[in-house]
Amino acid sequence: MFSSTHAMHAFKTAFAALLTFTITSLLNLEFGYWAVISSVIVMQVYVADSIEMCLYRFSGTLIGAMLGVIVIFVISKTEFFIGIALFVTVGLCSFLTHYKSRYKMAAITLVIVIMTGTHARNIFVFGLSRVFEICMGILCAFAVSVLIFPKRRVDVLKDRLEEQAKVCSEKCSILANAFVSRQQNVEETLVEDLVKNVWENHEILEKIRQHESLIYHKKFNENFSTKISILNRSAEHLRNMVRALNSLDGDGYEIVMSKEIENLAQESGKALVNLIKNDSASISNNLEKMVTLQRYLHNSSFHNFSFPV
Repeated sequence: MFSSTHAMHAFKTAFAALLTFTITSLLNLEFGYWAVISSVIVMQVYVADSIEMCLYRFSGTLIGAMLGVIVIFVISKTEFFIGIALFVTVGLCSFLTHYKSRYKMAAITLVIVIMTGTHARNIFVFGLSRVFEICMGILCAFAVSVLIFPKRRVDVLKDRLEEQAKVCSEKCSILANAFVSRQQNVEETLVEDLVKNVWENHEILEKIRQHESLIYHKKFNENFSTKISILNRSAEHLRNMVRALNSLDGDGYEIVMSKEIENLAQESGKALVNLIKNDSASISNNLEKMVTLQRYLHNSSFHNFSFPV
């Protein structure tokens, strides 16, 4: 299936590589291809991910370059000792990726410096040159990611929360209908995907806070933490409703207030969607009456059957 998002990512990655190649050619950099490679590595679909990769690549490059320079000064310039040095340093960096992802980038730069700089006249200048080239690629990728048709995680999160609110509303109506229809059992997995997707919002929000919020501060004004918390509680309520329905045996009972319960489900769902959309003015005036009904239901024998809002 064609994806416009990934098509744009392909274009931006290619453009970043071309931009980096053009600049390194104009500057006549000896190892300019490392800059082009870096631009391709750093470029990600979303701005937050690109910024994260820029930081990892930059910090990893500095660490790797310093280690590479130290190794070349310390070891004998023979294939045997170079192999031993690569084994030890690359193994160390790979082990440290367990704690920080930047050490993977450090290992890459380390290999570049050791493999190509062993016989350099001035190893310090050689190491700085590799850092400069790689940073050139990082800067080009960063500029393209931020300035050319940026795909922001904050926009994705906003659409994601609105879609999840709609799903909550739909599931609530389904469960309410099952409840009033003599407490029919439902699929245990009815809301599992929703619960999982809602919890993934925390990780997305954390990436936005760490990276995108510094650049797109105005885009971050919405209270995403509150919205995510509301959706978390809503998803948990729906899961409790599933468990309550499936815990009942027998033919079930006729519900006298079936119409009111169905209306409560609909109004609760609408209120949740409007709340996530920041459209509080559209929330029905009947919701307060519906909440009173919900409290009554909480005090009934079906106290686990609660609605999203």
